[in-house]
Amino acid sequence: MNTPAYADARLTLATLEGSSTAPVAQVDSPSARPDALFVLNNLGIGGSERKIVRLANRLKEEGVNVTLACLNGPYTLESGIRRDVPCQRLDRTGKFSIAALLKLRDLLKRERPPTVLAVNLYQALYLALATIALPYRPRTVALINTSTFRGHAVWKHIYQWVLGCIDHTVHGSDAQRAFWFKANCAAWKHSSVIYNGVDSDYFEVTHAFEAAKRLRASLGVKPESLLIGTVGMCRPEKNQEVLLTALRRLHGSGVDAHLVIAGDGPLRAHLEKRAAELSITDRVHFLGQIEDVRPVLGALDIFLLPSVAVESFSNAALEAMAMGRPVILSDIGGAREMIQDGVEGYVVAPTELAARLPALIAALSSDKRKRHLMGMAARNRAVSCFSVAAMVAGYRGLLHGGDVE
Repeated sequence: MNTPAYADARLTLATLEGSSTAPVAQVDSPSARPDALFVLNNLGIGGSERKIVRLANRLKEEGVNVTLACLNGPYTLESGIRRDVPCQRLDRTGKFSIAALLKLRDLLKRERPPTVLAVNLYQALYLALATIALPYRPRTVALINTSTFRGHAVWKHIYQWVLGCIDHTVHGSDAQRAFWFKANCAAWKHSSVIYNGVDSDYFEVTHAFEAAKRLRASLGVKPESLLIGTVGMCRPEKNQEVLLTALRRLHGSGVDAHLVIAGDGPLRAHLEKRAAELSITDRVHFLGQIEDVRPVLGALDIFLLPSVAVESFSNAALEAMAMGRPVILSDIGGAREMIQDGVEGYVVAPTELAARLPALIAALSSDKRKRHLMGMAARNRAVSCFSVAAMVAGYRGLLHGGDVE
């Protein structure tokens, strides 16, 4: 690539590089040159972050040397990373950090990983800039989790330019790849789909049976009551408010239901206030940030994911499926690739969630056998189609230079 903007960036980097005075820490074992370097935003609790931790650990178990580099904190999940998987901190400050960019560039120059993988778009921007005029050229890969842009569609065009500087893109679903690229265009031919995978041995309902019973009892949810819920940050795109209004309608029609929201975030206070306005505070349970979600998922009768943006191929939904729970998903990202509508659960258009959720939940509430059959089907689909082993195999193939389809 040789555009004026690219040339300007190259000159700027060359000027700034000489002033870099804070290189990242040396990797403990210089002989363990990384086969792959993952560039993440942070290691806070989230579906994408958990996925990368699982992936890095599994790749290392299979003999692949992996290094993680975080632009900034939090580093909550760092304790779950194998000790022989280095985690570098780039100490980003502000919206865009030249210091973090130069630290990433120093890391690439020193460790010379053959493949560098940026986890989503913003990290891809850092990677594209950090590899300008490097003495060696790693293969660059962007793992894209974004399938919608709320408010400013221009960002899609900006990041399409960024992705044009990347060698290969990995998407979470076919639908998400189609959002970014027209079929058979040049960028499409250098892209692939690797579905998220779930560890179905870890997410097995019997492991959390007693803990789930205790959780229901602690919340005051009777064994015969219906417990619905979701796992995710309390953010606008997660759209949890629609679950509050659905619960209010269910309660008004005589359905004995409770709602659990496992997650924290900027909208939690608003959601708590809204629950009070709807007079359902005794039936809505905010659990905050949960590190081990298995007891929560095991306690649920139905898992819901009403997101209106961001979701590509939800790890939380896969975990609920592996736990044998029927799922009701918003029709965004790869939801229709994850489940078959009416078999493992339901897929609902975002604009129809408010109208359809109460009826769908009420129907499942009155049909325990259907809930059980859907839950079994969800577990079987998670195990057969979306295993963590298949995901790891896909990334191993990618690291060996292949273009996974």
